[in-house]
Parts: sequence; C-alpha cells; structure tokens
Amino acid sequence: MNYQRRALTLALSYAAIFSGVSPLLAAPTRSAPPPASVRAQGPPAAQGADALRQGRRLLRRGRTDQALPLLENALKLAKESGAAGAQARAFDALGDLYALLGQHAVALKHYQSAHENFLAAEAKEGLLQKAVGIGENKFNSELMLAKIAETHYRLGNNSESASAYQRISVAKPDTGAVTTAKKGFGFLSSVKSAVTGPPSASTVTEGVGLASKIQEAIALYHQVIIYTNQELGLGRIDFQNNQLDSAKKHFENALAVAGGNNPLIANLGQTRRFRVAARTGLGDVALRQGKSKDALKFYADAANGAKADKRLDLMWPAQRGTGKARLLAAANEKDTQKKLKTMNEAAASYREALATIETIRQGSLRADDARTTFLATTEDVFDEASGALAEMALMSASAGAATLDGQSLAYAAEAFRIVEQGRARSLLDMLSESRAEITEGVPAELLKRKQENLEQQQDIAQQLTGVSLTNEPPQESLDKLEGKLETLAVEYDSIENQIRAASPRYASLTAAQPLTLEAVQQNILDDQTVLLEYSLGNENSYLWAVTNKGVAIHRLPARAAIQEQAAALRDQIVPQSLRRSIVELAGSPVRGLADDRGLGVASGAASGGGDGGTFAGVSHTLYQTTIAPAAALIKDKRLLVVADGALNYIPFEALVTTAGGTDYSALPYLINANEIVYAPSASV
Repeated sequence: MNYQRRALTLALSYAAIFSGVSPLLAAPTRSAPPPASVRAQGPPAAQGADALRQGRRLLRRGRTDQALPLLENALKLAKESGAAGAQARAFDALGDLYALLGQHAVALKHYQSAHENFLAAEAKEGLLQKAVGIGENKFNSELMLAKIAETHYRLGNNSESASAYQRISVAKPDTGAVTTAKKGFGFLSSVKSAVTGPPSASTVTEGVGLASKIQEAIALYHQVIIYTNQELGLGRIDFQNNQLDSAKKHFENALAVAGGNNPLIANLGQTRRFRVAARTGLGDVALRQGKSKDALKFYADAANGAKADKRLDLMWPAQRGTGKARLLAAANEKDTQKKLKTMNEAAASYREALATIETIRQGSLRADDARTTFLATTEDVFDEASGALAEMALMSASAGAATLDGQSLAYAAEAFRIVEQGRARSLLDMLSESRAEITEGVPAELLKRKQENLEQQQDIAQQLTGVSLTNEPPQESLDKLEGKLETLAVEYDSIENQIRAASPRYASLTAAQPLTLEAVQQNILDDQTVLLEYSLGNENSYLWAVTNKGVAIHRLPARAAIQEQAAALRDQIVPQSLRRSIVELAGSPVRGLADDRGLGVASGAASGGGDGGTFAGVSHTLYQTTIAPAAALIKDKRLLVVADGALNYIPFEALVTTAGGTDYSALPYLINANEIVYAPSASV
C-alpha cells in the first residue's frame, strides 16, 4: 500500500480535526459583502432583524462562513439604530458563532457586550413590564452571564467562571405546587391554566391586566432555567476544585427545583435534562468521596428517570456514571478475580452508554440539546470505556509475553475498537454537518423536509430557552410548544430513515463502522509497518503497538504528564517568542484559531539558537515515554502514527532515541531509523 498517498489523503481531515475546525467551520480571514437580501432597501432596524434572522439560520446549519457577514451586518445596523436590545441579540449570535469555531476568548467578548446591552435595554423597560416581571431582557441578561460563566469554564478560568455565575441574580423558583406565588421574575400564579389554557389576563391583579398567563408560565420556566444553570455550574466548579460538600449542596438545590412536584414545569425538556444532570452530579460527588454504593443509587435514579421520560439523551450520562462507580468498586477490590469481574460489569455499563450514544447519533437530538455539546461531552465516555478495557487487557496478559493472546487480546481489541469508533465518529459527524457531498443521490424533497423540520425545531427551542429575535415572549402555551418539539423530533427521525433508505451512499457515510483490530492488521499493515495508536486519559494513557502478526498494549502516564513533556519539546522547536497564531498570520484581530490551539510559526523560528543539550534531553524524555515501550516490536520498521491530544503537535521524526549529545546535526533522531507517516485514524 502507498502509505505516503494515504497519509496525504488523510492529512486534510487530520488538519481539520486537530485544529478544531472543519473546512466548513473554518473562519474566513475577511468578511464577504452581505448578500443582496441584506443590502435591500428598508428601515435599518428591519434590515438588521432580517440579517440576524438569516445569519442565525445559517449558523444553525453550521455555515459559519456565510453567517458571519450577515451577523456583522446585523450588528452594524443595530448600532446605527441605537437599539440596545438589537445590538445585544447580534452580539449574542456572534458569540455563538465564535464558540462553535472553538474561539472561546473571542466568543467571551461578544457575550460580555451582549450582557451589557441587555442590561441597557432592561433599564429602559416600562414600569408595566418590570411590575409583571415578563420582560425578556431580564432573562436574556442573566442568560448571558450563564454563557460568560460557561465560556470561562471552557477556557479553564474557574475563578472567573464562578464569579460570573455568582453575579446571576435570581430567586429560587417555587416549583413545588401547581399554584405558584409571586417570586423571582414576577407574578407566577395560576401556572396550570397559564400553561394549558388560552391566553388570558384575568388572573393578573393590581393594574397589570395586560400580562397573559402564558407569559407568566414562560417567566417561571425561564427562572427555572437560569437558577438551575447557576446551581449546576457552581456545583461543577466546586466539584473540580474538590469542594465536595459545597458541590453537593449546589446539585441538591438544582434537583429540588428541577424535581419539583409541579408537573407542568417538571415535564418540560430543559427541566428534565437539569434533573438528570443534578442526579448525575450527586453521583459524581459520591463517587469521589469513595461511596460507590451511594453513587450507583444516584446513577440508577438518573437512568430510571431518563427511561421514564423516554429520553435516550438523558440516559447515557447515567449509564456512564454506573460504569465509573463500578470501576471505583473494582479499584477497592483486593481479590484479582473479583476485581476483574467487577471491571467486566463496569465495561458492560459503558457498552450500554456507547450503544445509547450511537443510537442518538444516528437519529436526532432535540433542537434544545446542542449537538456540538453532545459530541464534545461524549468523548469522555469513549476515553473511559477504552481505558477500562485496556486495563483489563493488561491484567489478563501473560507475564513476559511480547504480544497479547486469548482474553487479553479480546479486551485490547475491544478497547481499540472503541478508540477508533470515537475518532471515526468525530470525522464522520464533521462530514455530515459540513458541505461535503454526502447527500448526493438523496431526493431533494427529503432534504428540504429535513432542513425545514430542523429549522422549526430550532425556532421553537429558541422561543423556549434562548434569545428571541423579537424580544417578545412566545404566544403559545408551554405544553403546546413542547408537544410540537417532540412531534418534530419524531418526524425528523422518520425523515432521516427515509433518506438512508433512498441513498445507500448517505447511509454508508453517516453510519460507517470503524475497522476492527483484526481488519487493520489484515488490510492496512504490511510486514514492514507498525501502527502506533495513542489514547490519552486523565488517569492513564495507552499505546497500541500493532503489526500484521501481533498486538501489544502499553500503559503510559496521564494526559497531563504527556502534555507537559510535549510542551517542553515544542518550546525547544518553536520558542514562545517566535510563535504566531493563525489569527496573526491572517492579519485579523478576531478570526482564526487562538494561539493555544494552532501551531503558527514565524520566519526565523528555525534559527532560534537554543541549547542542543536541552533539546536532546526533553526530546529523549518524550521518546522514552511514547516510543520506547514498544521498541522491541518497532525495530527498524515504518511507523504509522495515530496521535492523540498534545502528541498531534509533535514531529515524531525529531524524537531523540539515545540520551546525551549537544550537536543538533549529530543527534540520533528517530527518523534516522524509522520512516514515519501519520493518520487521524486507522479506520477512516
């Protein structure tokens, strides 16, 4: 097989995956002029609203390159009109765009501007709106604080994230009864009739008769969303900081609201998600406290609740948690056979979680369940499941054997399949959501119905939980909107199945299965090639060394340790002072990837004049960690490297195989003994 050709073919996908941007999602280096529809004649406010509507629609499809000029034009027109609310909505949409691109620092600035403008718009609200508490600007300003907090969390700024969550000002909503008193956002009485009955102002007193029951119910739902977001966010931060008692209290607060006895609020989509998230969070706290039995109970409650709600998207986190709890129980088990038995039970739970994830991936997520968030979160499940099986392979391996056999090989093969499944899914989901021609041969009518269905779902979800285009609350009751969302989700699955039936090509691309370990050995590797596939984990990392005749698996240090070693080598190759991000290379202050995600280099970087001895030392350290464990299998063969995490930024050719030496030109580089090619996956 021509490995150079294969590597070159895969390089395009490789660059897209590990830069964090697909060809579709790549941010343009400069704005294209707005489409003719946006430049049409009319009042600036109307033009801006139209541009925002079109930009949001394109953004929902992942068409960031087309959405950007529209959203920027919407912001420009909003500024010209002086309308704070319109500016806020445009800033929010731009923040979502940059968050989708992985440019969280840029997204943060836009969310902050959106928050400031929503506050300005709220200050101009009339007395009536404030008295009733139905003003959307209040909800939106708090929602921006939640987005600011979430973005800080993604950037690793836990202190700033906690500060943003604490700035949210919302009372704990009373969801314990059908009739709710005046709290938080305003008058919230007669919630049952507000949700199920026709719009009416008869229940509103003290001169605020224009407020409808629907708006009161929406206000309560929004209050629940903001409060539970705040509590779950603070709980997550405290959990990460190992402040377990505080984390537990926050999760309990969220569960008390999301699990209230008011069926009209408790049965809504976001509330159900929050309920499962809170129970899962409590399970995580119990797990870290070493209380595996308590953790299993919380996870079981979460799974049962998700099953009762018929929500697969709520089920997999609980199944994953059950796997984690059983792994903890196994870690505390002294008897080897009992330990392996408990680990098998953990693996079974992870298999259930992965099967649920796959079912969801092949169907649809409701529009209020962000697909990008779903995909990012489920990556951890693949890592944990493969890690558990890798440990089982090592436990079962024959002492002193160079390669695996029997049950240990079976465990290693399953772990490898899961790693490959995770890599393949990342690429295939990028392709399915990009402009790649995977829909060739699909009837146009089906594609149109699919897109229209998804847009309807997103419009309803935006009314329920997001920033509305009009800044007006929905005019339909909550149960009607929720019912429409459920119906559309079912219809979407039906349309997707019809598309797969109509186009075998589409079905094969969107539901492709990764190669098994045996298939890789037979179809990818020849006698002179060794596959080195890495999977970095929070506690341990793993290396699969595979030839066409044998398989070995090696435990490596945790992700953080390997990242540190990789960063040290990268600092020697491209000093920090000489790096340039793609943003700088493109000449744009906001577009492109942040410096911590790219590999930008400046001219003259190669002549940085570093210490050859220091370079040789850090390079050899990384060699010892990542290559040396498999040296007996590698010898002088060609290496097909499937890297992970920080290892994607390292040229393996520059690894030094023997300690010592200071002359760059005379160092024993790995490339001197082994040809090296790269791929993002052994299967795709």
